[in-house]
Formats: sequence, structure tokens, C-alpha cells
Amino acid sequence: MTVWQVYLYILPIGLGIMTLAASLLCLFAYLMSDDPATRLPAFNWFKRLIIVAFILLSVGLFMTFGHFWG
Repeated sequence: MTVWQVYLYILPIGLGIMTLAASLLCLFAYLMSDDPATRLPAFNWFKRLIIVAFILLSVGLFMTFGHFWG
């Protein structure tokens, strides 16, 4: 296995963690905002990003554990 293959297996985990952090920022914006024009988009982005984060983390963990410990 070459280095770039290892990188491609671990890449979704890193992207999932960054997406999870972005979703938590949107959740914080939703909780701290008093303006309804800001609250609704922040909550919609939170929902989108949390779904993408869990998909990326699932795929990354499945590929990593399936390849290295399977």
C-alpha cells in the first residue's frame, strides 16, 4: 500500500471532524441569535452539516477499520 492510498482512507475522517466543528459553530449561532432571520438559516446549516459529518465519519471509519483491521 502506498502513502496516497493511506491518505485517501483517512481523508474522510479529517473532513468529517472539520464538518462536525462547522456544524457546532452553526448550532452556536442558532442558540445565541435573537433575530429570526439569522436563527432559521443557522439551524438549517446545522442540520445539513451534521448529516454530512456523520456520513463522512462513517465512511472514513468503515474504510479505515475495514482495510487495516479487516
